[in-house]
Amino acid sequence: MRKVSWAPWVALGCLSVSSAMADDSVSRWNASAEPVAPYGHCGNNSSLGSKLETLPYVGEPVTDVLAIKVLRCDHFGGGGGFAKRPCPSDSAFDFCLGAGNDGRGNSVDLGVLKVSPRSDPNALYEGCPNGASPQPKIGVLIAAGRDPRTISGMVTLACAAATTARAMVPTAVDCPAGRHPFNYCVQTSNDGHGNAVLLGVLHVRGAGDPQGLYGECDQQIAPGFSTKASVLALVGKSTQNLRGIDLLGCAVPWGIGGDFPAGLHAGACIGNKWVSQAVAGRYDYCVWGTDARNAGIVFGVNGP
Repeated sequence: MRKVSWAPWVALGCLSVSSAMADDSVSRWNASAEPVAPYGHCGNNSSLGSKLETLPYVGEPVTDVLAIKVLRCDHFGGGGGFAKRPCPSDSAFDFCLGAGNDGRGNSVDLGVLKVSPRSDPNALYEGCPNGASPQPKIGVLIAAGRDPRTISGMVTLACAAATTARAMVPTAVDCPAGRHPFNYCVQTSNDGHGNAVLLGVLHVRGAGDPQGLYGECDQQIAPGFSTKASVLALVGKSTQNLRGIDLLGCAVPWGIGGDFPAGLHAGACIGNKWVSQAVAGRYDYCVWGTDARNAGIVFGVNGP
């Protein structure tokens, strides 16, 4: 794991990934951290390629990838295919790779962030000093007034002893200037447990992002959030080559129907009484039933 040492109480640089797509008069794909976004056109007579399909060249799977960021892209500068390379100092990537010539006329370096406990919003802060009391990262996000359903991952960028005597409400801020995949950061100088923390946050890649969170759909449902993808293991489904999960319904079970089933089930969408037949044909299969927090859920899944 790469150690990140950005201090959460310093003045932060003005970098906003979301603003990079504001001008659509020219291609801005190289600014996107989406794994499926193309990259390229980095020099004369160069073409576009897939960031995701570069990973097998360095022995890495294309599953469970949260973000791939273009760190550098230029006209090709020699031969040689993709190989793993050192990541920039203090970056939050799990690994980096690059090529002097990607076969399309680009010389490129990429940073990759994977699904792991390190990026799990429900996991505790990492790297806190001895004797600290780390807390779930998602609690800082919620306290900052951000909706967990709009994110897919959170990474601890810094955790240190509190720098203020009393607890401070976390705030959403721009992340420190640099090459990273985050849409924004959240920080507090005292989380109420003696920690000053800075956390990087990734947006979902659309409403169907499998790593997007769901939960707290009704006041009568137990609090907490889980990734939509985590439900698949509970019904014996693989996440290999998973393309998308749409939330078709989430409510108290009796709000969906008096005989809505307990437990979780997977099967065909077409002909399923719990799935609108207007959209049933869009999915490979559906998941429905009552989860551990007593939420009645219906998911439409595209994947294996």
